[in-house]
Amino acid sequence: MSELRVDRDGATTVFTIDRIERRNALGREVVAALTAGVMEFQRDVTQRVAIITAAGVDAFCSGFDLKEMADAGSSVAPTLPVSPSPDICGVAACEKPVIAAINGLAVSGGLELALSCDIRLCTPEAWFGAFEVKHGFLAGVAVNVLPRLVPYSVAADMLLAGTRLDAQRALQLGLVQEIVEHHQLLDAALSRAHAIAAHSPSAVWGSKQVLRYWRDAQLAEQQRYYEAVIHRVLLSGDMMEGPRAFTEKRKPQFSDGWPSPLSES
Repeated sequence: MSELRVDRDGATTVFTIDRIERRNALGREVVAALTAGVMEFQRDVTQRVAIITAAGVDAFCSGFDLKEMADAGSSVAPTLPVSPSPDICGVAACEKPVIAAINGLAVSGGLELALSCDIRLCTPEAWFGAFEVKHGFLAGVAVNVLPRLVPYSVAADMLLAGTRLDAQRALQLGLVQEIVEHHQLLDAALSRAHAIAAHSPSAVWGSKQVLRYWRDAQLAEQQRYYEAVIHRVLLSGDMMEGPRAFTEKRKPQFSDGWPSPLSES
């Protein structure tokens, strides 16, 4: 069976990640399929809104598949956590509205997938976290985008301390727009999607472009700074050690980083 199901409901395309046994982690197959699916959705003039959700009741997405990353070998694994743009699978770059129907935990890459969407609905049991630092790398999308959606100190608490947000706190902060019981989640997302699809496509397109221009102001400059920082982080070797330790079910043995220029003087 495909790890990504694609269905249509009128002018709405519904993407469902189906890797329950891996807590709907983003493996290579899912990433490739979702990227291709979003591109097809963007091109299809009959489709006006997309919904991204996941199978099961526990997890929307647990992030990138660390076991798969570690199994890929040393020549591949270090490059996977480096985001080439503040986006997951082209979702943020899509010119049409995308709704996240978050049916459980959304952590690390899963949080970033949700952040790439325009509107977020979640269940009462859903929660959000950015745990990349625990595994030796940076939250490539979240470090750029999360502080634009929640107060800086909330973002810092999540990105540096690994603090999680529950659904009610996420609603209070505006990170999600509605909390819906699990059995009503997809219907609520479809109701939002149908409302959008009933409006002028050109007006919806224009509204999203201006909204994104405000939200993404100087995002390209921030991305270039992120790329400079992440390549220095790579030199520590921790981005290899984190996924390896996760796979081996042990505590990671992180390095002390690198010598400070001040300590050498």
